[in-house]
This record gives sequence, structure tokens and C-alpha cells, in this order.
Amino acid sequence: MVGAAYVLTNGFHPHGASGSTVIVVSEWTYDSIPGTQYDAVAFLAHSDSVLNGSFTNSMGVIVYIMTPTQFESLTKTGVVTGYNWTSGRIPQLTLYYLNVQVAAGPWDLVLLNPDTSALNSTVVDFWTAVTETPT
Repeated sequence: MVGAAYVLTNGFHPHGASGSTVIVVSEWTYDSIPGTQYDAVAFLAHSDSVLNGSFTNSMGVIVYIMTPTQFESLTKTGVVTGYNWTSGRIPQLTLYYLNVQVAAGPWDLVLLNPDTSALNSTVVDFWTAVTETPT
């Protein structure tokens, strides 16, 4: 598997309502990921938190929550060798509601297109922002 990382946001955004931090910008953000590639967002949870957000995709996608070490392995090898959480393959055109607990510390939110053809891009359409909210 060949991979390439793209940053979905420009780092941290200001705190939103109820103390949450925006990880991926608000609704109607599109992200096109070619087959066998991934996009990632690094974020820091200052305390135990919950990631929330919703999106659809056009061809199928897998979401991972990885430590920086796990993500570094993916960037070097192009193969997922470890992760702390995965959605499993989310079928195309599914409205997916992300709701994942993370411990305090640095993390990477990774969106991987599992299609084996680089020609088959999946478009991820964020319906709401992905936020990190302290628990």
C-alpha cells in the first residue's frame, strides 16, 4: 500500500461552544483521497476527551485514531501496523457519526481509502466539524 498524508486543517482552531476544539473545520468540507492513500490530522487532547463529528464518503473509507508513533510507521511503510481505534470500512454513501473516546495526549485522526486502485478516489464530505471535547 502506498500512502501520502495531507493535512486537512491548519492545526488547532479556537475553542468552540462548550469548551470543544475543532479538529476538522465545520460542515461542507470536502476531502478527496485517492485509492490506497490517506489523509491525516494531528491533534492534542489536553485531557481525556471525546471526538465527535459526522461525514459521508463516496467510495468507502476507514477511520483510525493513532498515536504519533503508529502514524509514523504508516507514513514510512504505507501499511497500518497499529492503531488505538478504527471504524472498520465505512461503506460508500453512509452518514457516519464519529464518537470516540481518547486519552490525554497527542493523536492522529487518519482517513484511509482502502480501494486498491489509485484511480478510485473517495470524497469525504464533512457534515459537521470534528471536535474534541473534554470529558
